[in-house]
Amino acid sequence: MSTQTMTSFKTFLFLLFFFISFPAFSHHPMGGELPQNFLNGILSGIGHPIIGFDHLAFILTFGIITSYFKNKVLLPLCFVTFSLIGTIVSVNFLVVPFSELIISLSIIVAGLTSLYQKKINIYFPIILALGGGFFHGYAFGQSVVGIEASPLIAYLIGIALIGFVLIFGFSFLIIKYYHLTLKPRFVGAIFTGVGLTYFVENVEALI
Repeated sequence: MSTQTMTSFKTFLFLLFFFISFPAFSHHPMGGELPQNFLNGILSGIGHPIIGFDHLAFILTFGIITSYFKNKVLLPLCFVTFSLIGTIVSVNFLVVPFSELIISLSIIVAGLTSLYQKKINIYFPIILALGGGFFHGYAFGQSVVGIEASPLIAYLIGIALIGFVLIFGFSFLIIKYYHLTLKPRFVGAIFTGVGLTYFVENVEALI
């Protein structure tokens, strides 16, 4: 393994564990305060999927899955569209039971799906992107219940932008460095473990 490859790999692991080590932000980049203007809404929408490592793990796993297919738009579009729908549902006070448990399960399923590499059919990832997108979006909305119209629009734009950027960006890294650092099966296994961790925590919270 070359020096450049090892450096890239270490950088990836550093960023991965950096995000894991900051649960205190409680999935909200505004420190618990509702966005009050368009700019805050954009920043909050961009920050929430990154600060919440369970959401980040799911999104990056879809970057892996997207890299397996020629169509690089369909899966991100499915995820982003239904994450926006889930956010709107949540903001309008509609309750979806066991959402956190389902979110952790979605990470596990996505991680396991990514382990199959190019042997998977695209129809299952589409369903997973739609369902996972809805529940992750529902969680995005829970932190901004009561938000006004203008910041809400900005918040949705931020969520859509970061969703596309993360999935496309990670897909690009997987394709570019497939034979070097970001081995899809290895990274998918890490995210499966992340999902299992959150799943156990959510089950314990219900007991």
